[in-house]
Amino acid sequence: MPITFVINLVYIVSAVMFIYGLKLLTSPVTARRGNFISAVGMFLAVVVTLVNGGIIDYKWIALGIIVGALIGGFFARIVQMTQMPEMVALFNGFGGIASLLVGTATYLSLASYTLFMMTTLFLAVFIGGVTFSGSIIAWGKLSEVITGKSVLFFGQSFLNGLIFVAALMGGAFFIANRICG
Repeated sequence: MPITFVINLVYIVSAVMFIYGLKLLTSPVTARRGNFISAVGMFLAVVVTLVNGGIIDYKWIALGIIVGALIGGFFARIVQMTQMPEMVALFNGFGGIASLLVGTATYLSLASYTLFMMTTLFLAVFIGGVTFSGSIIAWGKLSEVITGKSVLFFGQSFLNGLIFVAALMGGAFFIANRICG
């Protein structure tokens, strides 16, 4: 059996486990099992990606498993079910900041750039930053650290659009500067 077949099979199994686990999260009765199944699916996908890509060796994978299990076990013990939305918001934010940091580190480690690479890096950093900030705001509102009321002001939609266009223009300038300059 070729190794690519096994790798793709593990990815498919991981995706099915992740989706099935998410489905089980819809009920308090099956939520723990769903969380476990999703975690195993994600674990398989991450390990196969790291090993196949030769990204890191087994020692780092083992260390990551141990640290992740300790952190996950700690939070599983201390977080009440009523605090789950806040925890999900924080973990989602961690995913966003991870995307931002990986994109930044990748950019800093590259010697040459293609249009596709630069566009992908810009999107990873931009979307990661938006995800992180939005998730932190969601956590703050859910935790009642900040007000849950909408904060609105005249011209807000225009200003948001302006910020979005400025971010896209900045990204386009950034990409063009690296590709052409």
